[in-house]
Amino acid sequence: MFLVRPPLRETMDNATASPDPDSTSRRRSGRVVRAPEKYSPDIVVTSKRKRGADADDDDHENDDEDANDENEAPHTDDDMSDATDTYATSHKRPSASRSKTSHKGPAIKKPPVKKRAIKKPAVKKPKTNGVASKSLGHGSALPSRPKKKTVAIANFGPPGEGDLYADVFSSSQSVDRVAEEWLQKYHNDDALAVRDLVNFVLRSCGCELQVTEDDIRDPDNSDSRLTELQEIYQEEHITEYPLISRAKGTKSFRELFTDFFHSFVAVLHETDVLYKDTALMENISRWIASMSTSSLRPFRHTATTAILSLVTGLVEVAKTLDARIAGIEQQIAAGQRGKNQANKAKLSEMQRNLDQANAYRKQCSELITDFFDTTFVHRYRDIDSRIRTECVEALGHWIIQLPTVFMEPGFLRYLGWMLSDAVASTRLEVLKQLGRIFKRDAEQLGHFIDRFRPRLIEIATKDAEVSVRVTAISVVDTLRAAGMLDPDEVDLINRLIFDSEIRVRKAAANFFEACVQELLAGRVEELGGSEVLDEVFGGTEEDDFESPREEWISIKCLAENLAAYDAQVEQELGSPESHDLPAAVDILQALTPATRVSLAAQVLFDKMPVVNRWELLAGYLLYDHSISAKSKSKALSPDETVKKALGPDGNEEAILLEVMASAVTVALSQPAERKGGRHEAVDAQEDTALELAALIPRLLNKFGADPATAKIVLRMEHVLKLDVFQQLRQDSARYEKLLDEVAAQFSRHDDKEVLAEATAALSHARQHEELEELTDGKLSLLWENTINSLRNFDKTCELSERGQLAEEHLTDLSTILTKVSNLASVSDCTDVLETEGQSADSPSSPIEILTGIVQRGTFAHIDDRIDDLEDEVVSFAIKACLFYFMWKLHNLEKLMQAGSDIPDSAVDQLQKLRQTFQDNLTNTLSSRVIIDGIRLYATCSLCDLHIIFGSLRTWIQNSRQSAKYQKLASLVEEITPGLVPELISIFDGVERSFAKRTKKTLNEPADDEDPIDDESSDDEDEDEGLTREQRFVNELRAERSLCELAGKYVMAISRKVLDQSGPTRGRLRRRLLRNQSRLGKNFHEVVAFLDESKVEQLLYGKKPKSRSAAGRQAAAAAAAASKKPARSEEIVVEEESDHHEDDDPFKEAEPEEGSREDLRRRELLEDDEQDSDEEEDRDDANEDASRRGGEESGPDNDSVLGD
Repeated sequence: MFLVRPPLRETMDNATASPDPDSTSRRRSGRVVRAPEKYSPDIVVTSKRKRGADADDDDHENDDEDANDENEAPHTDDDMSDATDTYATSHKRPSASRSKTSHKGPAIKKPPVKKRAIKKPAVKKPKTNGVASKSLGHGSALPSRPKKKTVAIANFGPPGEGDLYADVFSSSQSVDRVAEEWLQKYHNDDALAVRDLVNFVLRSCGCELQVTEDDIRDPDNSDSRLTELQEIYQEEHITEYPLISRAKGTKSFRELFTDFFHSFVAVLHETDVLYKDTALMENISRWIASMSTSSLRPFRHTATTAILSLVTGLVEVAKTLDARIAGIEQQIAAGQRGKNQANKAKLSEMQRNLDQANAYRKQCSELITDFFDTTFVHRYRDIDSRIRTECVEALGHWIIQLPTVFMEPGFLRYLGWMLSDAVASTRLEVLKQLGRIFKRDAEQLGHFIDRFRPRLIEIATKDAEVSVRVTAISVVDTLRAAGMLDPDEVDLINRLIFDSEIRVRKAAANFFEACVQELLAGRVEELGGSEVLDEVFGGTEEDDFESPREEWISIKCLAENLAAYDAQVEQELGSPESHDLPAAVDILQALTPATRVSLAAQVLFDKMPVVNRWELLAGYLLYDHSISAKSKSKALSPDETVKKALGPDGNEEAILLEVMASAVTVALSQPAERKGGRHEAVDAQEDTALELAALIPRLLNKFGADPATAKIVLRMEHVLKLDVFQQLRQDSARYEKLLDEVAAQFSRHDDKEVLAEATAALSHARQHEELEELTDGKLSLLWENTINSLRNFDKTCELSERGQLAEEHLTDLSTILTKVSNLASVSDCTDVLETEGQSADSPSSPIEILTGIVQRGTFAHIDDRIDDLEDEVVSFAIKACLFYFMWKLHNLEKLMQAGSDIPDSAVDQLQKLRQTFQDNLTNTLSSRVIIDGIRLYATCSLCDLHIIFGSLRTWIQNSRQSAKYQKLASLVEEITPGLVPELISIFDGVERSFAKRTKKTLNEPADDEDPIDDESSDDEDEDEGLTREQRFVNELRAERSLCELAGKYVMAISRKVLDQSGPTRGRLRRRLLRNQSRLGKNFHEVVAFLDESKVEQLLYGKKPKSRSAAGRQAAAAAAAASKKPARSEEIVVEEESDHHEDDDPFKEAEPEEGSREDLRRRELLEDDEQDSDEEEDRDDANEDASRRGGEESGPDNDSVLGD
């Protein structure tokens, strides 16, 4: 007899007794402490969160809230999905066995005391004068800190001394041996062994409480006893338990736990105890299966895992019995053929064995059904996703192991229902199990597949979790292999090859490749079979890529599929919108986003040999697939029939060029990433570059006339490794031929994208010193042709007046200016653009012509089409001028660094050009009412111009001969203060447009700011009828415009060339900050650089220095001593301006606030205090004070941030 029972009973009596209402009490939810005698009554336990008075007065409501709060108390689940499975219910539990001889378990009884059902009256708080009564258990006055997670892992006892928990998890014995020892103990004392088994499960929950032999012998009180254990355990506030713990040593816990129950069932089966002692499984069902309905998560989860493991063991046993029954039946069938007497006796023995095996099999099925009905049916929809996932995993295993039982609609439907689970991990597990099942038995599940196939397609195409989509695609691929998909469903999955997620594209690549192979097989049959193809292509050599080959059929099938699905996606999304003006102006970047086809080709590179071997694609594209007129009039031979079928149709050539470009990119990048074989990889890379350099001119000759294909071929040049062409002169000559073809494309085309790609190719070639001279030669010819074309326009018309050109002439002028701006981005263009004209009709330099063209931006309405072309011409002229000024300033910087002289005449000429360009930009943005693309671009360009010249201030200060370059200081100017209100108005319109598109609320303006214009904009009307994707694109464009404009303003303010003087000083800065936190993270980060501490990081990439501890203390002491009232920013600005007006230049500068001198004057610092960091602290304090004071500091203060 165990001595632990009396104190345990005593503890439980204490737990179930009603507390004294006057004493300090604690609810079972854990909010208020129930004071055992060992606790001090003076301790006041605060609640988890601050509650209202009503919530504190209702114990029952607090209990429910605790149970529902998964984050704070995840171990309780009063609000489970299966609410009828709690201990408080009075329904009868299904019996543990359905055998006629089995004994029905008693009905679950309510515990003697159910405190949750009792709603106690609210305890009123006495009114105190600021001091809470210690007798009150509620501590709602102050919120408590979040409770630290507690991991409950039971301690191990000595192995082999009756501690089954220690034998399983800490002994060196296998679980099979532990199960055998338990069975031996069960034969000696059944109650003691069952007690150990139940305590094993309890301790696996992290519970140190135990049941006794008397509890086991009193089955009618099992539910009450478990309820009492649950109540006591719940007060320990355990948030983690072994099954979910990530603590060290718990990784193998689940494996050992489940393996033990597998071995447990196997041992019972081998000794026939499973069939002869039905009371054992009844007790297991009564204790462990009942725990699986607990509202306490550790109990419910651990017990559910135990029951699922038991069922898994029973499934293995049933599988063994089925094999035994099948074997005996075969033996009986074979024995019945004989007629001797010995066979009859043997048949009689085999029949008895068969009857016994069938009886065992029936009992096993009843146990499986009973556990399934009592546990799985309720737990598969548990509130805890981990429990649901384990149920799905177990069911999938059962279906695989015992299909004769579980391959039925009554069991399969649970997997179908769980496809709609809210948690991704559960859906993922369902898909994994379905994938295993479909690979083996898809043909037998036609009804189930027809019912849930739409859901599988939906998950594969639209699920929010990428990993779930990837697994769903593999499941659907299994159905495709079984021929159980409709054509529309095949198309939906194939289109995922264009998905934005790379993992989805990689998963869809297998599906897509299989469909291409199916199409290939059908095409081969159409062409007469493999024998005909062998005759047609039999003489082709392996390295001859430009003669028809059998692989070209695969290329044709690939092109057809890609073209078909690309057209479907294009039709669904609609035709792409044309680029807006800022996008057109910014087209020089030439980094064209990857197209759908190129993304698909990247994932197909490793799946399809015809994509991997890009030489095959090049040979197919360069081959002449046309058929002569004579051949068309005659009957085609088998060779001609096959070759005709291989010819590309429609846009298949452009698609295959995209595939080839992607394949080349991957091929040139992969060898450098491979380990080992470095020399071989380098050689392969060089060979690829040389072959590609020879192929690109040929491809341009064939496809260069069409802009759609020319830009794709030009893009291939960007990936060439140009180091290869620096080794041999012959290779350099090969690359010179390539540059000739690129320059020809630049001169020939007027398409903006083709020009951008050709410009990027020239810029790429010029990055290498050995090829720089070769490239400059090509650029000089392009410059000469382009400038001559510009002068031809200047000779025939006045380019500075708007509306003087017809539409076709404006288009030609736009193309010329596009080429000028593109060429100006490649290399220094100052000499070319400053060259005076030789003709009397066009004496001006090209840069003067360009600055004059900007004047066309002054708005005068003519026609919508003409206005758009005029604005496009102005935009490219502005861009070319900006490049000129950037190159000019770059050259000036070099001269200043070398100490060279700069003629005053050159400075005066630059000042004149800059003033003309600035005036024309101002006229362009001021002459327009609506905020269109050209107005925004002119505004940003005006800021860029002043930012560029603002750099001169820093260069002059850093120069050793600063006096020599004072003439250049006149080029540094601030944007006219009178223009600030218009700049603010432009920002208002852009900000309001973005806020309306994104449904964001703006702050109200300050008293000194203009009121918000409530006029409705056309943005909402423009968005009507658009798809969600198109609306999103418009939102992104609006955000880009807002952030780009704000960024220009911020940079100009940081350069001290905007918002620095005049009556509007500081107004633009305040306007930018008004809605900093309301317009998204991107805008917030842009405007954050108005903080002067980030200026160095913005302009120079330097992180601001952090102030030392002594510096911070000094500044804090100074701030505390000053005791000056806080002033608004407006007052500060006014006082600062007044200070500047009255400032005496000969007056001794006052010490900076917070500096050591200032602290000494106010007797806040000892004169004899000397620190080792004194100098550093003074510098830090002065720097910080200068940043706060701004321009209040004198000119001699070196710590002032000038730029």
